[in-house]
Amino acid sequence: MYYSSKSNVRPIEISQWLPIGLILLLGLTLRLYQLTTESLWVDEMLSIGDAETFEFGFPYLRPFYYLLLKGWMYFGTSDAWLRGLSVVFGLGGIFLTYRLGQRLIGESTGLIAALMMTLAPLFINHAQEIRMYTLISFLSLAGTLALSHVLEQPSYGALIVWVLARIALLLTNSNNVLILFPDTLLLCWTFRKQFRWLVISGFSMALIVLTFLPPLWLLTQGGASEDFMSKQIGAWQYVKPGASQILGMITQFTVYWPLRYLFESNNIVLTGDQLGDQSLLTEALKVLPLIAYGFFNLILLGLLTIPIVALFRRDLRSERLVWLVSWAVLPAIAMLAVSYTKGTIWFPRYLMFIGPYFLILLASGFVVVWHWRRKVGIAIAVFYLIAVAGGLKDYYTTLYRNDWQGVAEYIQTHEQAGDSLIYYSADRMRPQSLPRYYSGTLPINNLSRPGKQGLDPKFIRQELNQMPPVQSRLWLVCWVYCTDKAEMGQVFETVVGQDYQVVNLEDQPISQKGQPLKPTQTFKNLEIPHIQIFLVEPKP
Repeated sequence: MYYSSKSNVRPIEISQWLPIGLILLLGLTLRLYQLTTESLWVDEMLSIGDAETFEFGFPYLRPFYYLLLKGWMYFGTSDAWLRGLSVVFGLGGIFLTYRLGQRLIGESTGLIAALMMTLAPLFINHAQEIRMYTLISFLSLAGTLALSHVLEQPSYGALIVWVLARIALLLTNSNNVLILFPDTLLLCWTFRKQFRWLVISGFSMALIVLTFLPPLWLLTQGGASEDFMSKQIGAWQYVKPGASQILGMITQFTVYWPLRYLFESNNIVLTGDQLGDQSLLTEALKVLPLIAYGFFNLILLGLLTIPIVALFRRDLRSERLVWLVSWAVLPAIAMLAVSYTKGTIWFPRYLMFIGPYFLILLASGFVVVWHWRRKVGIAIAVFYLIAVAGGLKDYYTTLYRNDWQGVAEYIQTHEQAGDSLIYYSADRMRPQSLPRYYSGTLPINNLSRPGKQGLDPKFIRQELNQMPPVQSRLWLVCWVYCTDKAEMGQVFETVVGQDYQVVNLEDQPISQKGQPLKPTQTFKNLEIPHIQIFLVEPKP
């Protein structure tokens, strides 16, 4: 049967490297394509800042990725180079997914799972950003692959690889500690009658847990967990995951990233007044992707059900299938428990340490269908290719992040001699935003926010005391703090004078003093906040 208890591992001949080699080549192409099209976004800015100031100390929270990134930065600091670290681990994750799927289920399953990871917009996205998520998948797979050897044929070499990979995984992101739940259960059950290896594996697990105690202390007594939940998750006001968010995660793992953007870009509300309107057909057509991806999600759930059901069939069940389901399902259940009791962490990026296992389960279900009914398998494959093509098209053609390259080009194209430039933003993220991409002739004068009380003329003059008087026009680039237009007016009155006007590039007034301020240009994206540019000149 397809879930055999016999080992699927055998020495790989040169000819057998060709399929996975082609998959890795495709993966490299997709991950290098448009690698620098989008500017750095907030989390990438924080990664660079944390790596630049990184000094290993005690207690520590998640030092491993920043240690690697700090070393990587010695050889270059361009967007392409810094994102290249994630590309490397992304490709490594594809290969390890293949090896784990091959070992636990079979060659076809390993190749299909690797191809799914190669094409998945979610995994491409995280391979094109300066964050730790592809490293997380890589370390999780490396540790799990080593542990599968330990469970089947115990050896000190495999055990050491598992220990090191799990320690590195836990020191990359604390959520990954949930992988120890299935690890512990599988080790205890497998070695329940082998006292020597039970003790050895117990000491090994204790070593892993010991290295996790400093992060655990920070997350509990140190207050880091509460700080994260209140400032990050609470700030975004995410609700606890419902059925659609839970079940829809399988679509995000495979064909669409992130699924919430599909709903936002197709936010359709049809009222009775719209019936018979000419735009009704256009609006209705926007709903079709939602219906298609919803139907495809049902197909994926069906494929996922096949290996789960196999666990209850003696003629299909195998130890290795039990392992695979445990590594996928048990941490997911724990993540949901945390999301409902502590704070919502049911996000694709936080599930990257178990995502590959779900891909392998999906691939194994597809192999069963393929052998059962070839025509059904072909139909699923065609539907999958259409769905993932839509996800890739959206990923490569939609601007998700703040377009700092566009902002810099806009100012550089239209700036004039004698202009002045003020950049009003958050201090911590400022160096990796506008200053990173702007190469024009205007000096950038930074304006910070004094606190919750907001700007006032005294603070503005103090911040900009080194700025020469405005000779002609003033550019104000605002990011994060653009909602209070009264503050913008205070900046203009303090720097330009009481009589000013915001103009467009055709010299037609957009707004004057006393009127609602409108930016000269707004750079919108699917992430918030947007970037606003004001071009101000004294009123004639």
